[in-house]
Amino acid sequence: MTTQELERCDTADAVLAYARSQRAARDAAEVAMYEATCTWAAMHSTRDEAKAAVLPGTDMLITLAGPGAPKVSEFAVIEYGTALGMSADAAIRYVAHVVETRYRLPRLHTAVVAGRVPVWRARRIAEATLGLPYEAAAWVDHHLAGVAATCSYAVLGRLVEEALCRFDPETAEDKRAMAAEDRRLDIHLASATSGGQCIDGTVDITGCLDLADALDLDNAVTREARNLALAGSDQPLDVRRSMALGILARTQTTLDLTGDDTGDEDAPRVPARQVVLNVHLTDVALAGIDPTTLRSNNLSAGLHLGRIEETRSFVTVDQVCEWLRVPDTHVTYRTITGSGADPEAYEHPFRQVHAPARQQITADDIRGFASNPDLRPHPRRPIDLDEDITTDGYTPSDRLAEQTRLRHPRCVFPHCTRRARRRTPDETHADLDHIEAYDPHGPPGQTTSANLATLCRRHHRAKTHTAWTYRPTPTGFLWTSPQRYQYLVEPQGTTDLGQAPRPPSRPA
Repeated sequence: MTTQELERCDTADAVLAYARSQRAARDAAEVAMYEATCTWAAMHSTRDEAKAAVLPGTDMLITLAGPGAPKVSEFAVIEYGTALGMSADAAIRYVAHVVETRYRLPRLHTAVVAGRVPVWRARRIAEATLGLPYEAAAWVDHHLAGVAATCSYAVLGRLVEEALCRFDPETAEDKRAMAAEDRRLDIHLASATSGGQCIDGTVDITGCLDLADALDLDNAVTREARNLALAGSDQPLDVRRSMALGILARTQTTLDLTGDDTGDEDAPRVPARQVVLNVHLTDVALAGIDPTTLRSNNLSAGLHLGRIEETRSFVTVDQVCEWLRVPDTHVTYRTITGSGADPEAYEHPFRQVHAPARQQITADDIRGFASNPDLRPHPRRPIDLDEDITTDGYTPSDRLAEQTRLRHPRCVFPHCTRRARRRTPDETHADLDHIEAYDPHGPPGQTTSANLATLCRRHHRAKTHTAWTYRPTPTGFLWTSPQRYQYLVEPQGTTDLGQAPRPPSRPA
């Protein structure tokens, strides 16, 4: 919405001055919110371990920052984040950065309050120091005091690594050992069938190497790329580097790395470029018919393509010919003639999905599968979302649980985006909460479609053990926080309705 002050800005200087004033107001508001977060965390924190012990499932004092910082009430963080329009995870991360800065980086905290360091930069530094011991965090704070507003992320990373090595060498050594165990090299042959690369004939490679190995590999690839240029290649540098890696691989496979003094049988030498691609080509492709004339000749479109068994990706005859031009390359192909299919090169996609040879699924295949007389429909009735399903006990029936998750696919707590249905087998579904608390001594039929909603475990605990309440509305749910702030949760998002008025007090 355009303000009246902006409407009065009729010159470039006036608009620029207005923008600068708004930026200054934004920075001041961020500092004010930072200080408010410090105060809220101090109100709901403790360093006493005895006070931090609570009953399982109730409010917990959680460790957000590193050693030396107090623990903060989990439910207090949830309410604070909701007031700021954050999800629970985002609120925990924000409060963690503020607590880390306030209690473990005092010089940085002073610079933030004075406006010399932006809040977002202080959060980035705090994120990097969360795992450091108290002395290491103080060391980083001391060295960053004068340059925190301008230091790069690379400088910050090196400083944090040095602090870890100085004050916690055992953890640094464990970190190096774990990183060494995670070294890997992946050749993404599956990428040939995704991302629009089916016809490119290229494959992505990603990996994590030891630093010395990476430097050696980079030097070798650079040298071979330079040799290709000296040999007359006019390809760009990046293309020559990718070609150089293939040259190194083919050269390496020709070396005999087995010893004769061990007495064991030598492993068979692998010849260079020993890549066998079983390519299925049609007779039209082998005949060299122009694919643009296929439709006019009443032939099936795409018969100029071939399919590779190993990756199930598409190639053209030109690509196969390009491979054959490389010395010591062997490509085996199988022909699919006419409009029919060779039984050796074809499998039904619905019966065998792991066989190596495969052809494209056609509409006739799907029709034949659907008309199979042995096909039986799944004995499951569709769920009506408007149906009123009732269960007499506390636990809803499977059908009622499925209906609730379909009606409320996400946690209905303000600003929460957790899915109600698990995405992987090791996850759990969201909890099914009784909007009106279930009374074990009450009448049957309390577990109904109208009285159930989905809540993630964290917000279910907050609703059960604190003063959070909610009730259904025609468009969603109306939540009231312990501090009487109200939020309307609808499918399109959460609306902050402000603080509800206090109920009138009775006269003395």
